[in-house]
Amino acid sequence: MVIGLDGVTFDLIIPWAEQGHLPNLARLMQNGAWGPLKSTVPAHSGPAWVTFMTGLHPGRHGVYHFAGATRDEKYFSAMSSHSIRSRFFWDLIGEAGHSVGVINVPLTYPPLPVNGYMIAGLFAPDGESAFYDKALYDEVIAACDEYIVSAPVLQDRQAFLDALLEGMKNGLEVGEYLFEKHPTDLSIIVFRMIDSVMHRYWPDMDEQHPLHAELGNDAIPDGILNGYKLLDDAIGRLMAKAAPDTTFYVLSDHGFRADDMTFAFNKWLIDKGMLKLKSHRALFLSLVTRWTEQLHLDMVLKKVGMRFIKAVAGENRYESWLYKTVDWSGTKVVFGPTMGMNINLKGRDYEGIVTEEEYEPLRDWLIEELSAIRAPETGLPIFNQVCRREDIYSGESLDLAPDVVIEMAEYVTNGRRWGYGIAPIFSEWRLFPPPARRLAGEHALEGAFIAAGPHIRPGKYEQLDIVDVAPTVMYSMGVATPEDMDGRAMTQIFDPTYVSDNPEQFSDIKMVEAHHTDESADSEYEDVVTERLRELGYIE
Repeated sequence: MVIGLDGVTFDLIIPWAEQGHLPNLARLMQNGAWGPLKSTVPAHSGPAWVTFMTGLHPGRHGVYHFAGATRDEKYFSAMSSHSIRSRFFWDLIGEAGHSVGVINVPLTYPPLPVNGYMIAGLFAPDGESAFYDKALYDEVIAACDEYIVSAPVLQDRQAFLDALLEGMKNGLEVGEYLFEKHPTDLSIIVFRMIDSVMHRYWPDMDEQHPLHAELGNDAIPDGILNGYKLLDDAIGRLMAKAAPDTTFYVLSDHGFRADDMTFAFNKWLIDKGMLKLKSHRALFLSLVTRWTEQLHLDMVLKKVGMRFIKAVAGENRYESWLYKTVDWSGTKVVFGPTMGMNINLKGRDYEGIVTEEEYEPLRDWLIEELSAIRAPETGLPIFNQVCRREDIYSGESLDLAPDVVIEMAEYVTNGRRWGYGIAPIFSEWRLFPPPARRLAGEHALEGAFIAAGPHIRPGKYEQLDIVDVAPTVMYSMGVATPEDMDGRAMTQIFDPTYVSDNPEQFSDIKMVEAHHTDESADSEYEDVVTERLRELGYIE
């Protein structure tokens, strides 16, 4: 059984487990193998979960964020299961004759056939379409009333937290029902909404966070703790549904930390003359942004603004309008939507103006200039690394990566993990704005990994990597790992005698093949993705 906890961190698990708040996680760590799990670079849920699903690095599976940059006028493409240029590891387990149940894994919409059942996760439209099997949908709804893919974003902070926790409880209810009524050899469930809890409510428990003081009576200090308690209870209840000889894997796609300050990349590009906006559209967007921030009505007024844009500008989708605020004829570089620097290359990009001869010198300039930036208050570097895409990635999908990859810096001061975040919007008027309330907590590079069960050797382990989780699960089920996978089984977490008696097997199966269909997402799905990315704070 694989249980995904989106964004959970040992920085919180360890002290809360020691205080008795998380008895099930404490027991798993005591009896099993555990350690920090390296995420992808940058540490983002989109590429990280797909790396878990495939055992491949982003340079091969082709997902670098929840959205991709197209080379046409639209410039924006919502990622879906069709965007993943690889097979999934559970497909191979199913082909080996094992039954599989997959619930709520991000970027699995539209759901694809498996040897068992599949229910799509993050960005799937609510309702029947998240289920590959309509009969199973009818059965689950009859037993559990609903399947909640995402919680409605509410202005009232307590109401929004309650909605997120309720969504997590619903996921547990669905998982319990299916694991009992439809047991499979491999069961996978992800609790994604805890990520949203930490993004929004980190300042509530962190007295040193720059937003903590202004929360006042709106602060909910135990919000994240209550989310972790709910997850701990879920783990205990799901374990109770499993057979005695079950091996359990608990993992997060990345960790979490405080976001003390952000850097406005597109503002910086505008100041440097690299990015030009169409004045009338940019002015409108800037005014909407200022109003929403100053009145703390970011979701309410932005939704009004989006409806106004669709009505007045005649655009079917907001994201198309957003990138049409860019004057491509005067733009050399734009930040996003892959959360990296994308050069407007002639012959490759829509209305590209940067020639092949200018390309490498421009990348050199971007890397040098960005690497030299320091935070105004601390003098510390705000980036851990700024580099060419080929310095981080390699493989069949390198062409989809941003031209310059950026990893934000993070620090630990007196036990507090903190760092710098990203302000991706086009209309920001400050170079170093404070963190937005929606993204007051930020992803950290190290997630969490725990394994417990027969043949697992207890102890803390270092240098664990999310790319190695898929082959590790396959190894524990006796399924050969494709030589084509980037990851390898973490045999160090198993008893040496078991490893000696069960050497890792390999196959010649190619991972980068059948799943990629080049099908584009439909309009309804792109609307869902862009709305939720906006609610999460990743786009304007």
